[in-house]
Amino acid sequence: MMERRYEAYKTHVARPFFRDHFSRLDRQIVLVDALAALNSGSAALRELEGAMTDVLAAFRAGRASLLSTIFRPRIDRILFAATKADHLHHRSHDRLEAILRHATQRAIARAQDVGAQVDVLALAAVRATREAQVRHDGRTLDAIIGSPIAGETIAGETFDGAGEAAVFPGELPQDPRAAFRGEGLGAREEDSAWRFVRFRPPVAAPDAGLPHIRLDRALEFLIGDRLT
Repeated sequence: MMERRYEAYKTHVARPFFRDHFSRLDRQIVLVDALAALNSGSAALRELEGAMTDVLAAFRAGRASLLSTIFRPRIDRILFAATKADHLHHRSHDRLEAILRHATQRAIARAQDVGAQVDVLALAAVRATREAQVRHDGRTLDAIIGSPIAGETIAGETFDGAGEAAVFPGELPQDPRAAFRGEGLGAREEDSAWRFVRFRPPVAAPDAGLPHIRLDRALEFLIGDRLT
C-alpha cells in the first residue's frame, strides 16, 4: 500500500509540479541547512555533498539566450544559501560559506561548465538573534543572544522557549575539509568545537520590517540585473 501511494505521489504530484513549474525557472536558490549537518557530523556533510550534486543534476542549467528564454528556459544563476546564519556570529559566516562551497563544489563545477553563474552565501531571511561578546575563563568569546525554542539544551540546561540566553556556538574550522573529516565534533556535546541550537523568531515591531542577514545580497545576485 505504501509503495502504491508513493508511486501515485510521484505520478500525480511530483512529476507534474516539476514539469509545470520548475521547467520554466531561469533563476534558482538552493537553501541548505548546513548547521544541522555540522551538528550531525562528517557523514551528514558527505551525504549533503552528494545530495547537492544530485539536486542540481535535475535542473537545466546553462547560459541563457533569447531562444532558450522563449522556448526552453535555462537556469543561468544559481545561489547556494547556507540558512540560519543568525545562529552564528558574523565572524564565522565566511567559514560557513567555505564549508557549503566545499560541499557543493561538484555541483558548482557542473553548473559553471555549462555557463551558469553560481554564488554561495550565508543568510537568514529572518534574524532571530543579536550579537554580543562575553567573558568566559578569561577569554572574550563572540556570542549570540536570543530565545532558544522550548526543549533546546545548552550545557545541560533545557530551555522553556520564554527566556533569552547568550550562546557561544563555537568556532568552525578555518579549513572546511576538517569538518568533512569529522574534526571538531566530539562523542559528547561538551566535547564538540561547535553546537548550534534553534531560536524563536523575533517579535515583529508594528512599524518596522523583520531583521535579516544578506537577504538583499541574495536578491541582488538573483534578480538585480532585471531591475537595472
